[in-house]
Amino acid sequence: MKILHVITKSVWGGAQRHVFDLAVHARSKGHDVAVALGGAGILNDRLKEAGVRTIPIAKLGRDMSLSGDLASFKNIFSIIRSEKPDLMHLHSPKAAALGALAGRLLSVQRIITTVHGWSFNENRPRWQKMLIMLASWVTALLCTDTVVLSRYELAQGRALPFISGKLRLIPLGIEIPKFAPLKESLALFSSKIAATAKPETGEPRTEEPFNLSHKTVIGTISELHPNKGLIYLIDAFHEIAEKFQNAVMLIVGEGEERAMLESRIADKRLSDRIFLVGRIPDAASHAKIFDIFTLTSVKEGLPYTILEAGAAGVAVIASAVGGIPEIIDDMKSGLLIQPKKSAEIAHALEFLLTHVNVRKSYGKELHQKVAADFNIETMFGRIDELYAELQ
Repeated sequence: MKILHVITKSVWGGAQRHVFDLAVHARSKGHDVAVALGGAGILNDRLKEAGVRTIPIAKLGRDMSLSGDLASFKNIFSIIRSEKPDLMHLHSPKAAALGALAGRLLSVQRIITTVHGWSFNENRPRWQKMLIMLASWVTALLCTDTVVLSRYELAQGRALPFISGKLRLIPLGIEIPKFAPLKESLALFSSKIAATAKPETGEPRTEEPFNLSHKTVIGTISELHPNKGLIYLIDAFHEIAEKFQNAVMLIVGEGEERAMLESRIADKRLSDRIFLVGRIPDAASHAKIFDIFTLTSVKEGLPYTILEAGAAGVAVIASAVGGIPEIIDDMKSGLLIQPKKSAEIAHALEFLLTHVNVRKSYGKELHQKVAADFNIETMFGRIDELYAELQ
């Protein structure tokens, strides 16, 4: 088949990782695969390295813009007309909405969208949520199939009229990363910390590389975006910092909230305890550096980062949102907290910092769960079955 994936941004987040996995897998099966995307980021580079064709979409961005969105629609329409795909697979709300409309107008036989977390679950004013829900519903109506990643999202989708028959539950799967030796990870992160700017002054640190060897490392791999709830994590760490002097926090990733988070860290006088280390290539391969992994999101789908932390055998504290409770069994393979509750996060951190044996037990249980229920070959098999319905 000729398959065209479409996605809004070419950064390296969960949706982009999913597109990469699916595109490379489909190419290995002999399909003619191309990915149309906005920007020229990490996803674009990695697809090219893997031999997958990429097609840029002009002016395609996450935020609403009438002129920009119209230009993007014309571009997507032109791409579809030129490519003549047998199947379109759409990812992220903007690309899905524009791609589904263009695909219908051009009579594409099969249009699939994957919901990487319903956007109406974001922390927004009610009127915005209603408009986003309407857009999500119309997009699903235009598509022939809508893939959801969790039972939670499946239930939400079934609450929307006339689309229940189009919904397909296909959870994420991962290939267990090849984890770096702990010594290598410690050296890398120590050098990254030394290179970060001090929030108080904006000047680079000049001291010797920070020694993480004897620290208890709390961390996360996350886009610096409001959906990730990082401000609540910083406030929670402030509550327990004095009691646990040996604990430090590493936040891996970049995004629009960097300046605000830096300011918050400085206000809490935690610049020597919490470090925004930026993007790190193949960050998941260094997951064993964490003693506790956190994902305190306000909104999620089914996040790769928790699966990767579980594969590394790391104890996890995460918000009970989206599909996360389908990965973590509370107080068995991790701790679930309510979103935006810094006091709950602080209590969970204190518990795991105090009870080392429990922490290790949670990590072991989560490792077993990920290996059993979130295998990449199982995911590929279900996607292959979905695609094969066209043939």
